[in-house]
Amino acid sequence: MITDERFWSVIDQARAGGSASASPERLSEILNRLSDDEILDFGHMFYEKICDLNKWRLWAAGYVIAGGMSDDSFHYFRSWIVGKGKNAFEVAMTDPDELGPLVDNSEVDNELLEYVAVNILGQRGVEEDPRDRSDRRADREPTGEPFEEDTVAATFPKLAALFG
Repeated sequence: MITDERFWSVIDQARAGGSASASPERLSEILNRLSDDEILDFGHMFYEKICDLNKWRLWAAGYVIAGGMSDDSFHYFRSWIVGKGKNAFEVAMTDPDELGPLVDNSEVDNELLEYVAVNILGQRGVEEDPRDRSDRRADREPTGEPFEEDTVAATFPKLAALFG
């Protein structure tokens, strides 16, 4: 069974002590040592965290950081945040204007990270997609109040100062 603590430990191992978002290749090496059930648990927990981050406020922060953000890039931005570890996830959940110091390059996208568990399970002949264990969908309308593109920078003064 994958606990929240173990989930974040695996993410940290896949970051290999660096500040970047977790490496899909390193995550694959780590998950390959686990049982099918543990990989299913990990993949489900990863997806749940992506769903937890599905907030207009976070999309607005990502919009400021990236200079614009489509539906897909918002999804991959959330994967990048999870890949940055527990601290980044908590900052994103509580005060996205504080994300600036965690941005280490212009690529705030880690699309492939979400698919590592799914791909390993597929290679092992397991047909279940761990994302299907969720009763939520990551591509649904975000929660909260939508943002206005022309005034979003004013909502995030710290991010606007760094990326605006």
